[in-house]
Amino acid sequence: MSWGNIILAACFYLALPILYAVLRNSSKERNNLILSVTLTPEGRNAPEVEGICRAYRKKLTWIFLALTVIMVFIAVLPWVSIVTTLGCLWLIAALVLPFWCFGQAHNKLKALKKARGWYTPTQGQTVVQLPPAKPMKRTPTMWFLPPVLLSALPLISLALDPWDAEEAMVLGITVGMCVFVTAMSLAFYPLVFRQRLDALDADQTLTAALTRVRRYNWTKCWLLMSYLTAAYSLAVWSTGSSMGWYLVWTGLYTVGLLVASLQTEFAARRAQRRLTLGRTEMPLVDEDDYWIWGMFYYNPNNTHLMVNERVGMGMSMNLARPAAKWLMGITAALLLLLPLLGVWLMAEEFLPIEWTLEDDTLTVSQALTTYRVDLDQVTGAELLEELPPCRRVAGTGLENLLKGGFTVDGYGSAKFCLNPKEPPFLVLETAEQTYFFGFDGAEAIYAQISEVSYE
Repeated sequence: MSWGNIILAACFYLALPILYAVLRNSSKERNNLILSVTLTPEGRNAPEVEGICRAYRKKLTWIFLALTVIMVFIAVLPWVSIVTTLGCLWLIAALVLPFWCFGQAHNKLKALKKARGWYTPTQGQTVVQLPPAKPMKRTPTMWFLPPVLLSALPLISLALDPWDAEEAMVLGITVGMCVFVTAMSLAFYPLVFRQRLDALDADQTLTAALTRVRRYNWTKCWLLMSYLTAAYSLAVWSTGSSMGWYLVWTGLYTVGLLVASLQTEFAARRAQRRLTLGRTEMPLVDEDDYWIWGMFYYNPNNTHLMVNERVGMGMSMNLARPAAKWLMGITAALLLLLPLLGVWLMAEEFLPIEWTLEDDTLTVSQALTTYRVDLDQVTGAELLEELPPCRRVAGTGLENLLKGGFTVDGYGSAKFCLNPKEPPFLVLETAEQTYFFGFDGAEAIYAQISEVSYE
């Protein structure tokens, strides 16, 4: 059992309890919706509806427990590549099965609604709600500008004081993603105020109050995520090439984003439930026919690309728009391709290190990585029985394989390709680079270099 594998499994598992909490919460009435089905007051209070919700929560809980048990077994496996592969497959199942359970309950409740005739006068129509006479306050977009500038500071530092190439690549990719996230927050924040009002019934005062609740909570969430992202960018930059701190900051950042999302979801739900508790007016909006399984919005009559989500507090795409179809297809493809990451790691973990010596050129390769060293360019060689203290900058760091760029005490930047459990280790120094290799013929190569040097 490896603590690294347990942490890796925990990262996969984080998505499940959040999804479980959000989907379970959808069985409670909010804005005339239960399980993403619009219901009249009579329908919301019907015992059959509660029976469907109770069966749904029970089934969802069993799926949650079964997936949890499976992840426990995955977490104790000793091979990181197997844990990653199974974790990716598990993640797909953890996203599909709960939503499949939700879709079944949604369709069952929708069929009950049809059988009982719990329809509203606007069933199947797209309702346009006029904005309230009193304009709603909006947080200035400029509040989102400081996170963009703060997250970009490390890029300015790299330009003025270049790092080691591999360290700069890791930092550049991470900071670049942070700048992209904060910039997207700045660009997409106005969409929160362009979505349709949360019209519950004909009461426009209530509509304005519900809309303010949603907009306030999402503004707060987007701001918090933007500043968290900027703080993450600066934290990674401040700790330099330390991979340990990089993982710590990444973990804290991920947890922070998840907490912010959940707090937004449940805070908005609580506030909206307090505003709508006990109301008996007929719903103004009933667009159930446009929501496939209660999750996917398809309305050719709506020109908006983004609409308010029915499950959770986010936004969903209108799949009647071509751009939404492309984005949905790309997202689905990326999700299905996730297990290939595990396949690549299997090659990294289980393929042996191979070497050849031709025309005084030593070639050391493992999986997709190849290093070539001209022996006549070697300025120094050592044979070590124990590796000096080192830290990974970019590359692979498994229990049985160290490969890529490392920083080594007493040597500086170096390239590794070795199994740390199988000494001796051949150290070759050239004018441009230092190499640490581990393979069966290391002693013979060292002897050959030593003979040439003595001659």
